Amino acid sequence: MYKKAVILLGLLLIAPISEARKARCADFATQAEAQAYMKRYGAYYLDRDRDGEACECLPGGSKYGSSVCRR
Repeated sequence: MYKKAVILLGLLLIAPISEARKARCADFATQAEAQAYMKRYGAYYLDRDRDGEACECLPGGSKYGSSVCRR
């Protein structure tokens, strides 16, 4: 019983970390939302070009509407 409780507790603690790794730019409506998520959860993979701006092709981002953004 104790062993199961420890395993369950471990899974609950790991879940928020794995959620951050699953987020994609398409999950956010604006660049500001993605930026806040990146900072809060350390999801730096949302900043593909490593310029400090997450998901810059989303509305409000520096490259929104640019030809470098996929449609």
